Amino acid sequence: MFVLALVALGAVIASSRAASTPLLDEHTMAAAREVASTHEPARIPLAAADELHIMLPIFEQEVTAVGYHPVDGDNLVTLHPNGRQLNGSLISSIGQVAQSDGTGYYLMEEGGRFGAATCSLDVGAPAGTVVFAPVDGIVSGIRNYNLRGECPDTEVRIQPQYQSNMMVVMTHMGNIQATLGQPVRAGETRLGSVRGLDGCIEQQLSRYTYDSGNHLHLQVEYPNARTQP
Repeated sequence: MFVLALVALGAVIASSRAASTPLLDEHTMAAAREVASTHEPARIPLAAADELHIMLPIFEQEVTAVGYHPVDGDNLVTLHPNGRQLNGSLISSIGQVAQSDGTGYYLMEEGGRFGAATCSLDVGAPAGTVVFAPVDGIVSGIRNYNLRGECPDTEVRIQPQYQSNMMVVMTHMGNIQATLGQPVRAGETRLGSVRGLDGCIEQQLSRYTYDSGNHLHLQVEYPNARTQP
């Protein structure tokens, strides 16, 4: 009887807690993830741009997919993916980042854009996921703009160390923590978080994930490049 009474009491306490605890919506959970996350990404090279190595900018367990696609613009540096192409595989992209033979990635459709198939890189992750610097260098630019004239977005530019003839450009970011002129280290310095573009534009990466396809967009440019991410 005493044991049954304890079990009943525990059930009452659990039910009262459940009733008093509201369900967290996606935005609240994303904000909590950003504040609470202390995980830095593993030092995984995603791609190379000549002698510049682009390191994984997001904690690997948060990555939903990695995809490459063309971008309209001049002076873009073609990226050379590290790893293996997953197109045509029936295996989920989740968990395909840290492979023994390199990063799993997708080559996405052109979508009416011109240029090399690997001149830009999308790293998928839920909105609010922390974004770290993909290279060592200095933050050389931060600007707000409207993506395709419709979606508020932020661009962060990094001048890579020892590569003065190149610029690493990242978009689809929010909650910017980087400051102009700030030195950054790959995989260690927080720049901001992945911006949620749900309901604003159709995200091509969603064709390769189980979510809406929110992601960090990254490309490497020669100085004075004119691009449309």
